[in-house]
Amino acid sequence: MNMKRRRMRWMVASALLIVSLGAGASYYFFGPPLLEKGFHYAIVAGDLPSVSALAFTPDGDLYATLERTRGQGSLVRIHDGDYRTVVDGLNKPDGLLMIDDTLYITSETGPDAVLAYRNGKLADIQGADSAEGIAEDHGRLLVIEDKKGDGRLLRIDPSQHKVDVLARNLTEAEGVCQGPDGDIYFVEKNEHALWRLAGGQRTQVVAGLTHPAYLNCIDDGSVLITEDRTNFGRLLRYRDGRVDVIARNLRSPQTVLLGDDGAYYLAEQRRNRILKIDGF
Repeated sequence: MNMKRRRMRWMVASALLIVSLGAGASYYFFGPPLLEKGFHYAIVAGDLPSVSALAFTPDGDLYATLERTRGQGSLVRIHDGDYRTVVDGLNKPDGLLMIDDTLYITSETGPDAVLAYRNGKLADIQGADSAEGIAEDHGRLLVIEDKKGDGRLLRIDPSQHKVDVLARNLTEAEGVCQGPDGDIYFVEKNEHALWRLAGGQRTQVVAGLTHPAYLNCIDDGSVLITEDRTNFGRLLRYRDGRVDVIARNLRSPQTVLLGDDGAYYLAEQRRNRILKIDGF
């Protein structure tokens, strides 16, 4: 009898342990984002399948790309949590950049890699192929190509139709941004590193990243980095040789963008939503 009781207790304890471990693993894989002390988040908008890039308009509304393939991608405008489609029929639209009254859209596939959207009309910006990240350089465009070994980092002047090649032979390049000192930062997804381009010289400044994706250079000299991982994505901040973790347990985080309210807006692609992160 005692043997049966002990066996029963052991079986119950084992079952509870398995359930507990399963619940813990499920929470870690599929639970909410985990932010460092002092930071907190709120959901700004949801039901945005494959949301990728973000850009604010001068009047404070938010644009986003829905990064779908085969002509199913779109550009949407978000206001008070709701969105409407303003451009459809896009093929894997990825990066966004607002300069004055023009919104620039990049596409990972095909030669129509950069589009200019203004007053309801689209125009091609020539010079790039399979573009991913995009940033501003004093009215010009910094565009990086997501290609297998022959990607480039470009500076495009859309008004002068001029293209300068700043770096070559990049592999699966993703994010790019320019710091307040003029240095350019970029990442290659499978190189696990953050690179700085200054004076024509490329230098590795951070190693050990996992699938680094989007970059955002901040006026204080820091660089925000997202890691595009399905279940273990992170939002990182690099400054003065140090990397701090701001958020963990993100699902394929993409663009992180500074709002006029001082908060950061992050596209969490696998959860089809945009987060607002306060505490910076």
